[in-house]
Amino acid sequence: MTRRVPIVISMLAAGVMALAPLSASAADPDGRFAPRGIGPVTCTQFLQALDERQENVFFAAGWLEGYLTAINQFLDDTFDIAPWQDTDTILNLVRNNCERNPDQRMFAIVNSMVEFLSDQRLTRASDRTMVEHGEQRTLIYRAVLRDVQQELINKGLLDGSADGQFGAKTRAAIEQFQQEQNIAVTGIPDQMTLWLLLGGGTPPQPQGG
Repeated sequence: MTRRVPIVISMLAAGVMALAPLSASAADPDGRFAPRGIGPVTCTQFLQALDERQENVFFAAGWLEGYLTAINQFLDDTFDIAPWQDTDTILNLVRNNCERNPDQRMFAIVNSMVEFLSDQRLTRASDRTMVEHGEQRTLIYRAVLRDVQQELINKGLLDGSADGQFGAKTRAAIEQFQQEQNIAVTGIPDQMTLWLLLGGGTPPQPQGG
């Protein structure tokens, strides 16, 4: 099962100075450690670098993926800290938070995001399944798909139980939800749909780059 709370970008900004327990325990005796890569740079420097070169976007995405992988390995009761948010969405989360906190260091921004996402993490391993409809496709954990189905059931859009299987009924329920939300009707649990169903709000929008 995933653990979920409503996603509100301003909450990330409010918690920007909070550091996750992982960083407090994995350091020298004085609680200090050396952030690598983009960790020490300010948000202003980070945003400027993203705007200057597309290669910097790829570098930042790779750094974030590596950081989240380490979190998955070392944070207790964690299989995947961001089980349904893709790399572009994570990067947009960071960019939006950075724009609100230009003087903050990147590590504080990312660490705050991780602490916030920890309540949504996948705590146990789950198989992934490829969900397809027409030319649309996405790879999703079955545990997340069950959460999607349960939300659709709660909204009266889907009958039956949340079984983690993607069939015609689940697709039709997703399409109906997408129509009601006035978003692209893809018939699959894409990022916008996942944010509206599981995240409790509108996903962060791309900002340049």
